[in-house]
Amino acid sequence: MLLRNLLRIVHSYKFSIFVIIFFEILYILKGYKGNNFKITTDKKMSDNIPCPYYFLLRIQKVLKKNNFTKFLDLGCGSGRTIDFFSKNFPNKEFIGIEYFFEECESSKNLFKKNKNIEIIQSDFTKIDFFKFNADCFFLNNPFRSEEETFSFLNKIVDSLQNKKNILFVLVNYNRNTVESVKRIQCIDSYYVSEIKGYSICRLDE
Repeated sequence: MLLRNLLRIVHSYKFSIFVIIFFEILYILKGYKGNNFKITTDKKMSDNIPCPYYFLLRIQKVLKKNNFTKFLDLGCGSGRTIDFFSKNFPNKEFIGIEYFFEECESSKNLFKKNKNIEIIQSDFTKIDFFKFNADCFFLNNPFRSEEETFSFLNKIVDSLQNKKNILFVLVNYNRNTVESVKRIQCIDSYYVSEIKGYSICRLDE
């Protein structure tokens, strides 16, 4: 089962897998943390597969040009994304909300000394995460269902009607799904296949 899932992941990244692996090794050797992954049988939430470092590096370059104050990772897993960006944006606030208990505990242990990072264990589809006043949302496609994905993204956008300059970093979503979400404008994207890549979007004022 594990081997089959690993082969599925490798196949989905196609020829870019060699670049992906290079940056995985590079950043792990640099001491970056939060590299656990987990295959789950949960019917709602997808497997905990961290965002590739190669994607994070490209995303970081775009975020440097688009200011944000508070970064909210919905489905933060074992903390790779927050670990990466907190090192590169040390003066920002970071909040991670994780559905699975074990992954959440791993993240809490990783960041227990970081005063600018908060990790919460919860089903983020039911929590009022808007109370955090985040202006940068990060989602590494946490849902199994494309319909659930589309519905949740539209729910977020609808709840931010009076907000401005809100960023969305959407990783490993079907590009067509991202483009069909109302009121967000893509400012940067990179895809190695139809479902592997990212879009960085801004709320359309």
